[in-house]
Amino acid sequence: MASSGVALLVVLHPPKVESDALVFETYLHNLTVTAYQVDFANPDTLPASPPHTVVGSATYKAVNDPENTIFQLTNGLGTKLYSAAVAVIDVDPAVVAKYTSPTSLVNVVLSVTRGGDSLREHTLDYDVQLWGSTGTPYAVPIVSALGVNAIPLALDGTPAGGVVGLYLPLPDPAFDAGTGTAYLLPPADGSAPRFQDIKAAVNTILKEDPTGLADPPDLTPVQSLHIARELVSNRYAAPLPTPPSEVQDLYTTGKDDDRKHFESTLQSYYATLDAEASRLAGFIYAWSAALNCNGLTKDAPEAALTFPVRVSTMPGVSQSAVAGVVLHN
Repeated sequence: MASSGVALLVVLHPPKVESDALVFETYLHNLTVTAYQVDFANPDTLPASPPHTVVGSATYKAVNDPENTIFQLTNGLGTKLYSAAVAVIDVDPAVVAKYTSPTSLVNVVLSVTRGGDSLREHTLDYDVQLWGSTGTPYAVPIVSALGVNAIPLALDGTPAGGVVGLYLPLPDPAFDAGTGTAYLLPPADGSAPRFQDIKAAVNTILKEDPTGLADPPDLTPVQSLHIARELVSNRYAAPLPTPPSEVQDLYTTGKDDDRKHFESTLQSYYATLDAEASRLAGFIYAWSAALNCNGLTKDAPEAALTFPVRVSTMPGVSQSAVAGVVLHN
């Protein structure tokens, strides 16, 4: 694989333990992970048309495709696959020159798509460790004994292994577009999700409603919260925690510490969903209000515009005059 010699390694894993590594391989189909540079000029998450500098991207097209740069992990002999993969994002030479001296660190935000559909926008990550050195090729992928394009990479930070930059959970493909399910989380930095992402997710939820609404311009706060709860609670993308043993054993002959840990995990799980739903509800309500404003603007028979009038080339009170124009539909 041609490379600059410096890579951002993103470890990909399922949202819960997946004992069948071949099932996890389906999570990777048509997956693309793109890293964008976060800097002083672009300190935010990705807008609709990102001006951010592309650090690099990695893709998985199909099993054993020679263009794959996302690889499932295997042991050194290729006889065992794991339910984990690594996206080897080759770092753009311009970024390499800027970020590998004196330390190999970069600030990034990830965009993740599967089959062209946006899966998620990852949170902002600062001082992410890069791996490799200029002019040094990466390990060559192999075809495992199970027939999957994979890479025997020891992700342990040793010179022979790879330095992990980020860990990224992949939602189950069952929630992808066309299955009637939807999932959307607000960015962790507090910024708003993209308008088109809210539109697609909300309309997917509303298709399941008996009214069959689309692009509703008058959602109430309660309705917005209901939709938000449906979106963040997708069980394919955010599965329930599992007890350390069969639940009947846990509550009959199990250890009390195990019970407390499981119940604590459940409590944290639901608290996280509630917090994410509350944040997302505000953005959904604002999206619906924006649709309402757009409709009122289009239907208005006339509109008034006011603007300051500059009557002097010199600053002063003479510039405080205001004029108005009425536009008729």
